[in-house]
Parts: sequence; C-alpha cells; structure tokens
Amino acid sequence: MDIKDIENIIKILKQNEVTEFELEQEGTRVKLSRTAAGAYVSSEVRYDVVPAVHVAAPAAFAAAPQDDLGRFTKVESPIVGTFYRKPSPDADFFVKEGDVVSKGDTLCIIEAMKLMNEIEATTSGRVVKILGTEGKVVEFGETLFLIDPAG
Repeated sequence: MDIKDIENIIKILKQNEVTEFELEQEGTRVKLSRTAAGAYVSSEVRYDVVPAVHVAAPAAFAAAPQDDLGRFTKVESPIVGTFYRKPSPDADFFVKEGDVVSKGDTLCIIEAMKLMNEIEATTSGRVVKILGTEGKVVEFGETLFLIDPAG
C-alpha cells in the first residue's frame, strides 16, 4: 500500500461521509477516524518496517466566499504531505499574495515520505489567496492557492 492508495481511500471516505475505516493488507494496517472538525486522523502500522507512523490531517482551510471561487483557478494538492512556501527555512517565499505568476512557476513544496514535490502554477495570473499554512499537513485535493487568470 502506498500514499496514493491512502489518498484515494480518504477521498472516497470524505465523499461518502464515512467516520471510521480500517484496512489490513500485505502487512500494513491503516485505521482512519474522522474528527468532529472533519479532519481524518490516521495511524499506519507496517509490521515489517516500523512499529507505527501517525499522520494528522488538518481541518479544511478557510476559503474565499463561494461566489468568488468561480472566477479563480484553484491549485490543489496532488498528494498528502507537509506544505512549505519556501525552499529552505532561511529562503524567501516562492510567492506571496498579490504576486503575478506564469504557468509552471513553483508555488510551494509538499513534502511526502521524505520527498520534496514542487507544486507549480496551473495557469498564469495573480495569486489572490494562499490557503496552505507553512509547515502544516495538507490533504489530497485540498485547495492551496487561488489564482486570478485575469489578474
């Protein structure tokens, strides 16, 4: 079982409003419980590798009003991992709210399983809102940035 499998399970659980789920497969046990805030807390045990790994997914970040979302392009997280707005602790942010970006520009990094994954702008425009929080876990499909293509 890999991170993609877990991301797909979480997506299905959210769509069907499931509050608890447990699966054991090929020496890996995954148990997910949904908190009152709607976040999933998981514990994964790999019997042949490590005793336990605990991952907490945050509650959904606040988003712009629903009527505003239609005109903005969402940049969503393709994976579960830790959100970083800069390449190293002493570096500048990749982007700030109000910055103009081009399609393909790096917006942030998501660390997943010790791998740093650069997340790029899917369109050119102005960064209207940054919804990810530095050093916090983001979920698969979670909106990280809103970009105004007309900006």
